[in-house]
Amino acid sequence: MTNPLTEARAQEVSQKYQFRKATPADIPALSSMIEMSLRGLSKNHYTQAEMDGSIGFLFGPDTLLIHDSTYFILHPVDSPDTICACGGWSFRRTLYGADTAPGRIPEARDPKKERASIRAIFTHPDWARRGLGTMMMRYCEEQARAGGFERLEMGSTLTGVALYEQCGYMRSGKEDLVKCPNGAGIRIVHMIKNLESDRVVGS
Repeated sequence: MTNPLTEARAQEVSQKYQFRKATPADIPALSSMIEMSLRGLSKNHYTQAEMDGSIGFLFGPDTLLIHDSTYFILHPVDSPDTICACGGWSFRRTLYGADTAPGRIPEARDPKKERASIRAIFTHPDWARRGLGTMMMRYCEEQARAGGFERLEMGSTLTGVALYEQCGYMRSGKEDLVKCPNGAGIRIVHMIKNLESDRVVGS
């Protein structure tokens, strides 16, 4: 299997894609893309009921990240409205979830004592397995570093755990079971990483 970091670095060097900050105008397209990503790429990890219950409740845009200018869209250079991948980071204590998700904690973290969170990384199924999701993750890591954080955490879907482990994240030993309105329970895996010296090309 191809190393996702190798694929991401190749895409960074190719300069075929660009990052831009997500705006409120992008929310409908992000909602649609996140649903397509989950339904298209998570069939082996979540049941139909789990996806039906979690999409739009647990999984979806977090408008506070967009307000904070810490959520991003990766698009082809010549097509800014095409969302190949999306993702962000946050200095707030909320670890994961859309606006409607439970357990939101908007207070700021202390970069000297706490970890920034890597948030809501999704790849459109049509653009999957090209290293773009990993490219987005690396970009978000560098943005968190620029924000003063050297240590990171995330609440990963079951679909993402293996990829994030390849990218240097470790399971912290904690998992959440989030109850959705339809009664389905969604497992979220807590993962952590300390940043190293490698930097994203062009950052």
